Amino acid sequence: MSTRMSRRNRTLAAMAPIVTAVLAGGLLTASPASAAPPVGQVSFSGKVTCKSAFPAPNNSVPTRVSLDSGEDDAQGPTNNPADRRATFGPISLDAPLDSSFSLTVDVTCKAPGKKPQTFSRTISQDNLTEGDSVPLNIK
Repeated sequence: MSTRMSRRNRTLAAMAPIVTAVLAGGLLTASPASAAPPVGQVSFSGKVTCKSAFPAPNNSVPTRVSLDSGEDDAQGPTNNPADRRATFGPISLDAPLDSSFSLTVDVTCKAPGKKPQTFSRTISQDNLTEGDSVPLNIK
């Protein structure tokens, strides 16, 4: 039994593999809409104080520092939690490299007999490279 195919259907059937190849080729060679910046390990350390953020209890001291790069977050204790000015770090986390981003820093302060309070600062970072050690002073 022979099947008759109209001339139009034969033309469409012959063109289908060509159209498919052109469409697939276009999809394979299309560049991505936007490439994400590379990410790498960066460490932050420095000094923090609660004085400007919480002047009411004159004896509040920084006890903890938390960092958020948008890619990763990390935290650590301060190195001298009995003084109003303490050091922290190094705290390492993944951060965008060779681009601008906002680093969110949360500092937890504690006064004797009071609940801990936290204040935040957003600090612009730019053009970091893998393994950088970035100093931060936060008030």
